[in-house]
Amino acid sequence: MKTVQTHSQPRVCIAGMGGIGGLLAAHLSPLDVTLSVVARGETLHALQHNRLRCSHGTTTASYAVQADSRSPDAIQDLVVLCGKYHQLPSLIETVSHSIGQQTKIMPVVNGYPWWMTQPDTQASLQPILDPTGTLTSLNRANVCGCVAYALVEVESPGQIRYAGSPRFFIGDAEPNSGCAQTVLTLLGQENHIFYLSQSIQKDLWAKLCLNVSTNLLSVLLEMSLQELAIEPDIACLTSQILTEMHALARASGLSDPLPIDTLMNKIAQGGTHPTSMLQDYRYGRPLELSALGDAILALAHHYHVPIPVTNTVLILTRNKAAMRDAISNHKTG
Repeated sequence: MKTVQTHSQPRVCIAGMGGIGGLLAAHLSPLDVTLSVVARGETLHALQHNRLRCSHGTTTASYAVQADSRSPDAIQDLVVLCGKYHQLPSLIETVSHSIGQQTKIMPVVNGYPWWMTQPDTQASLQPILDPTGTLTSLNRANVCGCVAYALVEVESPGQIRYAGSPRFFIGDAEPNSGCAQTVLTLLGQENHIFYLSQSIQKDLWAKLCLNVSTNLLSVLLEMSLQELAIEPDIACLTSQILTEMHALARASGLSDPLPIDTLMNKIAQGGTHPTSMLQDYRYGRPLELSALGDAILALAHHYHVPIPVTNTVLILTRNKAAMRDAISNHKTG
């Protein structure tokens, strides 16, 4: 049963305590908010007994966080969903009792988001992005799009490390709903990492270009971001995928995507950091191939945009992941 409680501090719940979730919890803990987090397994145990530990350079800080396997039994002002795209329905299930009519929902995930699907692409994209209808059933006026630029790794359950200066750009999923500005107001002026996007669709496409051009190749070649951008033959492949993504962006209505040179420089600035998909591959976890691959192919098919390089790299990456799983199953069988 949902309860409404009067409170002075905004209630913020972060569901999913991987790298991004842990990073956000570390940055929001000192703010004037009532913060809770949802975690599972070893991560939940670590947070309840050893606190959240966050390292940056040579400095490590720890934070006491209210952690449980589900959100609190009180309506939240903001729910942040952090995880892999295919985990979104299960994350929503763990917080559904805390979502009220005014609760703002902010998914921080990679991939083409369900809320950007247009009526003419709904039939081809929904089976990929929202097969259960869970995401589409959310009130879009209360959904914020979020584009994350953060180099973060999970070192062990409850312990993360990040590099650089993380930035999160947020915008209204439903144009002019005011959702993003409300979220910024909830978090106050001292959040330091959240910024209002001037065009969330443009920002999302830029990040999507970066993700599609690097994540798949990083698994296929087991290379860092810097290597994908500076190794001559590999950089050519990366640039070809970006070129295909630009053509798709224009076909879908985005007139001025970021220049390819700018995107290549952003990739090179990632240094030796492994992509999130390469981290998942190395830890034997499922890869985000639907939202970062299959949805892109469906869009390209709909708009009649050829993307042969992206398609080939996706097929090879999926096959490599299947081989990894087959070897793992053989060893444990």
